[in-house]
Order: sequence, then structure tokens, then C-alpha cells
Amino acid sequence: MLNVDPVKLAEAYPRSTLIARRFRAALSGKIYFFNGQKNRARVFHALNTEVQFENYIETGTFLGMTTDFLARTARERGAHVYSCEIDDRHFGIASRTVGMLQNVQLYHGNSVDFLRSLSATLSRTLNFAYLDAHWNEYLPLRDELSILKEWPDTVVMIDDFKVPSDERFGWDKYDDEREICLRHVDGSFGDNAVYFPNYPATDEGTVAARGYCVIAMSEPLRQALDRIPLLCAFRA
Repeated sequence: MLNVDPVKLAEAYPRSTLIARRFRAALSGKIYFFNGQKNRARVFHALNTEVQFENYIETGTFLGMTTDFLARTARERGAHVYSCEIDDRHFGIASRTVGMLQNVQLYHGNSVDFLRSLSATLSRTLNFAYLDAHWNEYLPLRDELSILKEWPDTVVMIDDFKVPSDERFGWDKYDDEREICLRHVDGSFGDNAVYFPNYPATDEGTVAARGYCVIAMSEPLRQALDRIPLLCAFRA
């Protein structure tokens, strides 16, 4: 089978690549966002039903595929999407895949500066935040969470996170000090509970499942997470 570099393909044919992925998803059910993981998409849809989010925030736009999904979701309720990408090449591609969508605002730069710039307007609105900006030498996750813990009406989903109960879920680890796990983020989000998948990685079938966690920054939103059977609160 011919291996095609998805970055080069999207760079050469940005809109066509996005449309093709949407079309394939419609025909086959193979999703093009959230790392292609159906159960994670089910968690999001359940949460999105429970909570009338006004804004969807993403750090790490990459090629704009999850951004596109969030924009289509947000459009149904007149909500907005804010997404940032630090990499010049990826930002250029995302600008051509989703940058023209009316309810999407793309930012080029550091995710921490991006979240700080939004705090004045979004810290008291209902938000879903998807954190996926941890590819480079500096891991902004702790600083991102330190900002978002002051946004009480926000639910955070962190991609590539170590699931303590099932190491078959993949996660990002760069060295002993830089690992996307509970130890790395300890103390950065107050006393809010962390929720993990309540199903095994093998439930994703042939997809190489990536780990994630979900954190709600207030008690009412934590109650919403408690009502989602696919999630369970972590207990040490």
C-alpha cells in the first residue's frame, strides 16, 4: 500500500483533503477527528448534549481536522471555535483548510499566550477546551491548566494522556521529566477530579488508541461528567 504523508497531502490539496475525509467519514463511519477514535467521539457527543457550550477552544490546530469537526458542531448552536497553532507550516495549512470558516478564529503562536488573550472574554462562558499542543521542547500543559482552572464553566479534554488503568492507550513521553501523565500536571488544576476512559483501549478496534483525560472546572460540570458511562473519575 502506498504511504502518503498527510501533511504534504494537506499542504498540496488543503480543501480537497478535508472534503475527502468528511466524505469517507460519511460513507464508512471512520472519523477524521479526535485521533479517529469513536468512543472518544461518543464521550464528546454525550458531553456536548449535557452542556450547551458557547465556545470550543483548541490548542494545537495541526491540519485543522478536529477544528473542522468542532466548527461544524459549534455552528449548530451559534457557537464559536478558537484554535491556535505554533508551527509555521501547520498554521499555513490550517489557514487553508479551516481558516475561512466564519465561526473559526485561528491564532498563530504559543498556546499559553493564546489562552491568556482569551481569558477576559471567555473565562465566564461555557467552554469546551481540547488541549493538544505538546509536540515541542516546551510542554505548555501545566501552564495551560493553570489558566483554565480560573475558567469555572469550562470542561477540558487532554489528548495523548497516560491512562493509569490501561497502558494499552498510547501517550506522549519524551523523557523522565516530560511525560503527559498525572504526575506531570499535579497541582496545576486545583482539586478538580480527573476522568479517564471507562472502557479498554481494545474497544477502539483496529485504531491505535491514544489516551486522554477530561477535567471539569466546577461541581455542576463534574456532575455532567458523572452522567457519562464511558468516563470514570480517577481514584488514587
